[in-house]
Parts: sequence; structure tokens; C-alpha cells
Amino acid sequence: MSKENLRKILRERLNNFNAEEKKSKELSCLSYFTKLLGDLSLLSSDKTIGLFAPLSDEIDIVSGLKGQGFKLAFPSVNDLGQMVFRESRYEDLIEKSSFKVKIFEPKLECLEIDPDILVVPGLAFGRNGERLGRGKGYYDKYLKNYKGITIGLSFDEQLIADIPMEDHDCYLNWIVTDKEIIEV
Repeated sequence: MSKENLRKILRERLNNFNAEEKKSKELSCLSYFTKLLGDLSLLSSDKTIGLFAPLSDEIDIVSGLKGQGFKLAFPSVNDLGQMVFRESRYEDLIEKSSFKVKIFEPKLECLEIDPDILVVPGLAFGRNGERLGRGKGYYDKYLKNYKGITIGLSFDEQLIADIPMEDHDCYLNWIVTDKEIIEV
């Protein structure tokens, strides 16, 4: 199956969750995510977590991390059109269209930072660390030189056995779903 067909099927699948079901799955993902950070001894205020301001069909764990003492960073686009992360509180994000879609991102004056832990969104994930993104390649380009821990955040329904991977696609260290933690 082509990546585009797979993206279409997964978007439909994600849009079929009702609000209550989605919230329940998000809380479960948050629980597994914080368990993983604890198991890796990463529950520390000196660590920066790179997150994403979720789109309507993405998992929202941001609200569950507020007030936990972590430094947070969110994606932004620099003057060269490259994705970077900037330290910011979620409440301070502003709506922009840098990634060819309206999202919330940090103000340009926020400090550019390399997060210690990077939570990576995607439409599908595999048990070997594969990831199918939205097709623009921002995360894959960023991940090429990233040296920290990468964690894919996924509903169980987004785990797919055969994700087509290309040379430029990057693999993740961990996948966290609403049902399990997968070490790659």
C-alpha cells in the first residue's frame, strides 16, 4: 500500500474516535509516557521535552504535563525554513502557518533549544520504530542530526505492521501507545 493511501485510511480511523473515547486514550498514553520517563530516570526539571501542539486528530498529552516541572519546547520554523525547537510554555504558543497548516508554535524570540527527549507525532508507527508522518518531511530532516531520545506517541489503532520506509525516513527509540510501551 502506498504511503498516501495509508495516510488517508489512518486519518479516517483517527477521526472516528468520539471525544470521550479520545480523552480516555490520551490519559492512558500520558500514564504510559510518564511511566517510561520514570523508568528511564528522566523525570527531572532539568530535562527539556520537545512536544507538539496537537492537531485535532493527534494525541494531546501537553495538558497533562503542565505544572510537572519540565521545560517544554515546541517546533517552529527558522529563517532557513528548517524545523527547530524553541523553549516555551504551551499557553504562550501563537497560531501560525509555518508547516503549511495552522498550528500553535512558539514566538520567534523564544530560545532555540535541542530537547533531551523528543515526542514525535505521526499517523502510523511500527514496532521496530518506523513512523509515517504527514508527508512534509520536517521531522525526518530534524531527526537526521538529533542525538536525544525519540518517543513516538500513538493510539493503539495507529500501530501498523508494514509501514513503507524510505532512505530519508528515521526510526524512533520508543513507541508509547494507550496500551503499551514498545522499546525499539
